[in-house]
Amino acid sequence: MHNVSRIAAILLVVLATVLALIAFSLGKRRQDVAPAAQPTAAAPAAPIIPAKTERMVVAAQMLPGGQVIQASSLRVVAVSTAPEGSYGQPELLVGDVPRVDIPEGAVITASLLSNPIAMQLRPGERALAIPVDEISGVGYRVQPGDYVDVVLTLKITEASAANAALAKDHSESRLLASRLRVLAYGVRDLPRVGEAPTAATASTKAEQTEPPAKMAVLAVPVDEIDPLVLATQSGKLSLALRHPGDDGMPSNLLFPMPATVLAPRGDLSGEQRGWLASPENRAYAGIDEPGLVGRSKTVTPRGTSHAPVRGGLEIIRGSADPSSTHTALAVNP
Repeated sequence: MHNVSRIAAILLVVLATVLALIAFSLGKRRQDVAPAAQPTAAAPAAPIIPAKTERMVVAAQMLPGGQVIQASSLRVVAVSTAPEGSYGQPELLVGDVPRVDIPEGAVITASLLSNPIAMQLRPGERALAIPVDEISGVGYRVQPGDYVDVVLTLKITEASAANAALAKDHSESRLLASRLRVLAYGVRDLPRVGEAPTAATASTKAEQTEPPAKMAVLAVPVDEIDPLVLATQSGKLSLALRHPGDDGMPSNLLFPMPATVLAPRGDLSGEQRGWLASPENRAYAGIDEPGLVGRSKTVTPRGTSHAPVRGGLEIIRGSADPSSTHTALAVNP
């Protein structure tokens, strides 16, 4: 009996040892598997990123070319990416003029609209470009939107009444046009409110690296176009920058008007003669070079001789060849 009890005790000890080993093995296996499975179970769900939307203006109805765009003809749609050159605010397009017919629903881009410089002109104005350099362009300090005066400098040869060989050269200068608005200067144009700045106007650094200006585009009253165009060919034009609040202007009532190239018809009525003073008709009639400096013109046909005019003046242009033409200017002694 004593031996049986001993054998039973040994078997229980062996069984307990086996069960302990099995329990230890199972516990270790769970610890090895748990770290690998834990990241997957604990990984948070990826957040949902809302799609980016932009505003874009399209035609709410057909926009005829050459007609002013009204606010009621535009609507705004949301898109993921707006095309280059499109507009996000309808206010930027009200008052513009399409160059072509824009169908309903079409995206309105800058390439479909009229010239931005032309849209800056006021009634009775024309855009005119004149050459500039560092001296005549106020040291390249002019900016679009500034107001300038235009000064003409003209070289004149004064002939001697007694001896033509004693002709003397001198220069004359006069204010040719006053308070003209600058629409463009070099590569820079007038900015449009609400538009992103261009590379030429985005920063001071960009302005310093742009090429030197060679021209200025001015808003010119129609009756001042002829003198400016003629002066560009005959003399030297210089810009004089002025304060935008200075509205002083010369009066053409104090000086005689220069003679026009075209003489008016002799059978005009009184009312029709009044039309001659309109800016458009003055521009159509034209001006000659002597008119720029306020002198009368005398015509001398080729091959004919004439008595020298006392105190006569002549403006020399072109080649020094004796056969070249010149304009004689006569003044009263």
